[in-house]
Amino acid sequence: MRETAVVSAPAEPLHTYSDSVRVDAPPAAVWELVTAMERYGEWSSENTGGYWRKGGDGVPGTGRVGDQFVGVNRRDGVEWKALVEVVERDEGRTFGFVTGGTELNFVLWKYILEPDGAGSRLTEYWELRNLSPVMVENGEAEVAYRMANMRESMRATLEGIKRTAEARTA
Repeated sequence: MRETAVVSAPAEPLHTYSDSVRVDAPPAAVWELVTAMERYGEWSSENTGGYWRKGGDGVPGTGRVGDQFVGVNRRDGVEWKALVEVVERDEGRTFGFVTGGTELNFVLWKYILEPDGAGSRLTEYWELRNLSPVMVENGEAEVAYRMANMRESMRATLEGIKRTAEARTA
């Protein structure tokens, strides 16, 4: 079942980037990890974990469209929290969320999962949609710094998910 949220995206993203990895595990095993955002701290070079926010019913989110997650991040001795909101979920295929929630819509992060023989191909896609206040304040140098961090973290996350999925199916 495919769910998507209505999110206003700019006509052209400011920057995009993607990276992929082949995983020797079936798509269902990889999907379970991709949608377990509370585990990203196990794999990322920047995210250290986080938690699902409670919805209007008082129940924490689980990764459905509209659910919000607070990621705790750390880099260069600085720690910060980032709100993300799930905006796309096509079961077993795509999972996407935006930082700043749909209101601020700074960055789209999206995972695309495809069968690849007996395994899977996992692609992580990043799209800078709007500059955050710190990017506006510090200019292109801040954007370049954030993009370098994103590339490093993306590769670490993909490799971490791969290791975890393959270890579980070995």
